[in-house]
Amino acid sequence: MEKPKVGSPFIDIDEWRDVPRRHRYVHGGFEDTHTRFSFYFPPKELYKGRFFQYLEGSTGGNEHMLYQRQAVITWPFHVALEELGGYLVESNQAHFAYEGMGATADWELFGASAESALYSKKLAAEMYGQAPRHGYIWGPSGGGFRTMMCIENRPDVWDGASPHVTGAGIAPSYSAAGFAWLHLHSKIPEIVDAMEPGGSGDPFANLSHDQREALAILYRSGYPRSALSQFWSFSPWLWFFIGTMYSDPDYYQKFWNAPGYLGHDDPHRIAPFLIDKKTRVRRVVDAKQIAGYEYTFLVSGVPSDTASNGVELEEHFAEPEALFGASLTFTSGKAKGRTVIVSLVDKKGTLGTMAQVVPELFRGVEEGDEVIVNNRNFIAWCHSFMHGLPLALVITEDPQTGRKQYLQGYEGLRALAIDDRPLFPQHPKLMQATTGHAVQTGRFKGKMIHVNATHDANGWPNFCASYKKLVEAAVGNKISDSYRLWWVENAPHGSPAVFGPSISPLKDPGIWTSRLVDYDGVTAQALRDLTKWVEEGTPPPADTMYRMSGDGDIKLEQDPQKRGGVQPVAHATVNGSTRAEVKVGETVHFIGKAAQPSGTGVIVAAEWDFLGTGAFILQNIPNNKSEVMVESLHIYDKPGTYFASFRVGSSRAANGPKPYARNNARVRVIVTT
Repeated sequence: MEKPKVGSPFIDIDEWRDVPRRHRYVHGGFEDTHTRFSFYFPPKELYKGRFFQYLEGSTGGNEHMLYQRQAVITWPFHVALEELGGYLVESNQAHFAYEGMGATADWELFGASAESALYSKKLAAEMYGQAPRHGYIWGPSGGGFRTMMCIENRPDVWDGASPHVTGAGIAPSYSAAGFAWLHLHSKIPEIVDAMEPGGSGDPFANLSHDQREALAILYRSGYPRSALSQFWSFSPWLWFFIGTMYSDPDYYQKFWNAPGYLGHDDPHRIAPFLIDKKTRVRRVVDAKQIAGYEYTFLVSGVPSDTASNGVELEEHFAEPEALFGASLTFTSGKAKGRTVIVSLVDKKGTLGTMAQVVPELFRGVEEGDEVIVNNRNFIAWCHSFMHGLPLALVITEDPQTGRKQYLQGYEGLRALAIDDRPLFPQHPKLMQATTGHAVQTGRFKGKMIHVNATHDANGWPNFCASYKKLVEAAVGNKISDSYRLWWVENAPHGSPAVFGPSISPLKDPGIWTSRLVDYDGVTAQALRDLTKWVEEGTPPPADTMYRMSGDGDIKLEQDPQKRGGVQPVAHATVNGSTRAEVKVGETVHFIGKAAQPSGTGVIVAAEWDFLGTGAFILQNIPNNKSEVMVESLHIYDKPGTYFASFRVGSSRAANGPKPYARNNARVRVIVTT
């Protein structure tokens, strides 16, 4: 591979900092490029000849994420600098925050990250007298995807990688999710309640025919059943939506005008969702006043203090959330002619957008400006899953019998085909927008520990498991020599306290902390185990054992002796069941059990949150045990429905460092007077 031409490196900040750990901070970039980097060097006495490179998730664009997000990501400085004796590397991955999706060329995918790492080695050699002998790279989501690209394409830079909450091949069918959201957003609370602990277990109850069909399509596409509490309009859907508008405008014309498309054949079915209004801007709002604002900037890869606005419209909409995905076209004022896509709607009807699509956002928009609100294109996109089926990628043929079969986790696509031929007109460019099959190869030197989450509403299990298939195809039965797949049960796409409030109307971070766990402890352990695997040849714990249905539903092995991975297994009961109905003042009996997979450590923490608000109470447990049982009593003084959470943490040793590998188990308590 020909090395790209890069400008000369420059440094504009070089200083010692004490927060969050003592380190030398170096910031700079490469001349004549938009690439910027940040290096965090520990004092010389801590250095052990390694570096750890973090790739920001989403689209990239920020070289300060570790430093700026200390309140959310606290552990990398301790684990990398002090515990493992390495320094940290970040870059903006070749582009500024408002410059696209961060995956348009090799320079963005891996080139800029590699050159930043190589220059850090030069500075490390000058500072420590020795360049690092080994390099490791990790990152979530879009950063996980680029982590894979980095180690596949630049083995001269990195020896180990830990991508997480990402996969390869066929991306999650966000169009099918949009279709389900279109039909179900008013029924989400009922569906969630059915699937919560102690619920009916039947999410289809009380749904109309069309709503049942929409939920079935969501499930058949692979959406994790356990992640329904996070199911809401999700701004990155719009990256795919807008991408297809540019790549295949023909589809958006035919959807409303050609036979074989619902918009043409039966527009009455769509009429209840259609919005086409002329109105005016009632108020321009500072974006920081919009609920979910922080998340918009998190996925945009920009500093949270970046100036931006939202708008409120004069027109009253009975369901403001229905404006998600709608186009706002300004027909007067300084922004005349500009069209933005609504990616954020709060309960008050305040609307926000994302900078990757229209960098100008709402700048220049003023009260009284005329605007046309129209969601025809978004509705068309919500139906595009049936017109861009990736059947060529999911249908395989047994070489011995010649029998065709669907890849595990994608058999639900059969409902949209007969004799493996699509029912509806197909648009290959739509399919290309939801696949990355030709990008990743599964071929890499070095070692990889791949971390994924079972409750990930953004990177679905069938998608996340797909990368292992590429590795198996590349190396066959030698896969265990270089690759591990660890699942984290009850974990979402990111920090529960950040992602939960940001992608749903439920804004209390404490409730999300009680519902879900983060995967930081598993990721930190992956970095520790990678260093031993690469440098000492010590194999890490085995893959997490799991079963996946034909429709992509995932179930982890519940026997700790067979589980694999490094996360503890947790179970909980209330009065002997997952549901209890009690009176105010009645003593309620809780039992929590936890066990660590064989040979991977001990349980070091156990907590109960009886109210489901994130107020955990630490429980006494024996030291140095791989299995624990905690019995607790609680008396509720107010009526209500409570989801009590039993949370546990594990480490390799009783005095092991944080962050712990976490898991939880929850029960429902209904308290009456």
